[in-house]
Amino acid sequence: MKRVLLVDNCNFFRQGLAIVLDRHMDLRENLQAGSLGEAQRVLAELDAEVDLAIIDLDLPDGDATELIEHLRNVGIPVMALTADPSLQRKGRALQAGAGEVLTLATSVAQIIDTAERLVGV
Repeated sequence: MKRVLLVDNCNFFRQGLAIVLDRHMDLRENLQAGSLGEAQRVLAELDAEVDLAIIDLDLPDGDATELIEHLRNVGIPVMALTADPSLQRKGRALQAGAGEVLTLATSVAQIIDTAERLVGV
């Protein structure tokens, strides 16, 4: 069973995605944060024992690329989500270490498929 960290400032989206992922991936736990600061606290409390992080690139307290770099350095795969479909934005996230960057317009099925691929389900 996997543990997933969801980082998105939209509570409604984050909770909905958590429910869908839990049903399709049989998660041990889904952890949620609405900002970079909250995500860093959750990771510190868990000693970074997370199997996958799904992170919105546009968070209220900064750009998520530093968090993505940190997660890459400790071996946690990252799926980044963004409302900005520009190649520059996607390129920065991939360079930071995201395994995949999807737009928020991506289907739920594709998000699930990508999450499963990144954690090796």
